[in-house]
Order: sequence, then C-alpha cells, then structure tokens
Amino acid sequence: MEEMNRRLIILGISSIFMFGLGIGAYAASDIRLLVHGKPIDTDVQIINGSSYVPLRVVSEALGADVSWDESKRTISIKNTKSYETIAVVWSGSLMMQISNITLDTAYQNDKTTEPIHAIIFDVSITNMANSKISWFPTKGKISLNNEEIVPITNQTSYSDDLDGLYASQQVKKGKIVVKVDSNFDKIKTVNFLLDGATDGDKFEPVDAKPIELK
Repeated sequence: MEEMNRRLIILGISSIFMFGLGIGAYAASDIRLLVHGKPIDTDVQIINGSSYVPLRVVSEALGADVSWDESKRTISIKNTKSYETIAVVWSGSLMMQISNITLDTAYQNDKTTEPIHAIIFDVSITNMANSKISWFPTKGKISLNNEEIVPITNQTSYSDDLDGLYASQQVKKGKIVVKVDSNFDKIKTVNFLLDGATDGDKFEPVDAKPIELK
C-alpha cells in the first residue's frame, strides 16, 4: 500500500495514471479495472498502446486521500488512518488522556520541513493535585506491537509544547507526534514508555497499557 502511494506521488503531476499493460488493440469498453479484486466503475483509455485511468479513482480505491493545491499546482496523495480511543496514562497526579490516534503517511505541521511518516496522538494532560509537578512526555518513547521501540523526539521534536512544569489543576492540550518508518498496515498496538513525573525529589511511576488500534 505505501509503495503504491509513493509511485502515485511520483506520477501525481499528471491527471491520469499509466498502467502500461500493452493492450492497445482492445477497445476501452473491454477493459475492467479491479482494485484488491473489487471492480471500479471508471473509464479506461488506451493511448499509444498503454492503459490509463484517473489518478484520483485509483488512489481513493486504495484508501488514499487526494488533494489539489491550486497555488502550487500540486497533487498530494497520502494514506491516513484515524482511531478514536479513551486511553489514559497516569504518572503521579498527572493524567494524560488520549482521544485520538492518527497514522499519517505525509504529516505536516509548522515544525516539519517536509512531510513525515508519523503517528499522531491527540492528548490532554491534567495535573489533578494542588501542588506543582513536572513531566516531559515528549521526551519518552513508544513501543509498536510490544516489539519495536521508537523515540518520540529524536533529533527534532514535531510535538506541541507539552513538557515542563504543571501548576495545580493545570491542563495542557496538544499533539504528540512520533516519526516512524514502520509499515502502518502492520501496527496493531502502541504503548507509551515514559519517564515519570517529578516534584524535584522523586519520580512517580508511569501507569500505561498497550492501546489497540481498531
């Protein structure tokens, strides 16, 4: 799937996608387009012995999102999966609620110089106590399928500003963004591996459980 996305992006400046089947002798009405075995209702044109179909039709049939930027004269194709969740991670008096997890093959925000392959967590972190405490959740790691370990922040942080001191009852909301190289189709669970919150004297344990993507 991801390899197909990359090929489509390379060809995205045109409005049609060439399959190169070499069947120019057949009429267009004789040709059917199947994606994962499912017939797709679209026109297939034969040009100089090669078969062409609309780029958007093929991309969307493969589960990709297609967008057009008129100002840049650019077609963008990416694959995005989103999962709602009610997962919670605790460390001392700090509660991190995760409401949504997105797998994005071409994520961008104001910290990226180019699209990145990323997992995005929408979080809300609340200090439930009447005292101050510090936590640095974007400096930790995540595990994928309880096997692969990925740092949340490697050389560059793509996450929102969620680290540092939390005053009494303070709430911080934002996104934790993790750049990954894994095949999204194979990711079934994610889990946070974080250092605990601290009041300056001791670190609190972290209570986190694997989150199933379903």
